Amino acid sequence: MEAKFADKLKQEIPPESLTEDNGIIFYLDNKFITGDNEKFMKMYNWMSNGYDIAETVIGKIKYGNSIKKCRQGLMNRLEWRNGIDVLYVSIGTGKDIQFIPSSIDLKTVDFTGIDISLGMLKECKKKYSSKTNLTLVNCCGESLPFKDNQFDIVFHIGGINFFNDKELAINEMIRVAKPGTKLLIADETADYIDKQYKNSILSKKYFKDKTFDLSGFENLIPNTLKEKKTELIWEDKFYCITFRK
Repeated sequence: MEAKFADKLKQEIPPESLTEDNGIIFYLDNKFITGDNEKFMKMYNWMSNGYDIAETVIGKIKYGNSIKKCRQGLMNRLEWRNGIDVLYVSIGTGKDIQFIPSSIDLKTVDFTGIDISLGMLKECKKKYSSKTNLTLVNCCGESLPFKDNQFDIVFHIGGINFFNDKELAINEMIRVAKPGTKLLIADETADYIDKQYKNSILSKKYFKDKTFDLSGFENLIPNTLKEKKTELIWEDKFYCITFRK
């Protein structure tokens, strides 16, 4: 574990208490590995090896270049600059890294990615660890090991709809963001969940009887935050919420 990462940890978490294997640091709180968290962790572990291939091949056939445009648009909403500390909650395979604006020198960015799925983190490490200063942590969005006011950019794309405790995860992202930071949260709309995930042979068993209430989710974001904005993007398949701490 590098010293610069150890400096990001909460005071009550000694660096030596964390284990590391093949470049991935472990801070998985078992009290959160229940219910939907456990179910979707298993789903993403199972899907991890072929996840990007499915998007590249099947996604291209079904949606053309619109997925790439969606990812690019989300990255463009964030306030990138060289030499900053970035946290990506639920980084998955890290696909969005390639859509960070080309004006940014990724080698100057201190990039931390967390995910509940070890399988997805392994894929991310293989594909993107050489492209930026990337540290990967296997942990839950509801329990981040980092100090308050640590990161210049904090964002989440995909997954929070079915976190066990969405409000806690939102508050954790806010807690670790520096004052003035613009945060972004994006995920699938209820309509897209119904049309896509409930009908796909690969995912329908995980999404059976699942739904998502966007207005209820918006109400979980504290009113004390500034510049709250909700957009429907990618032909209403995704929502994107931005706000400033």
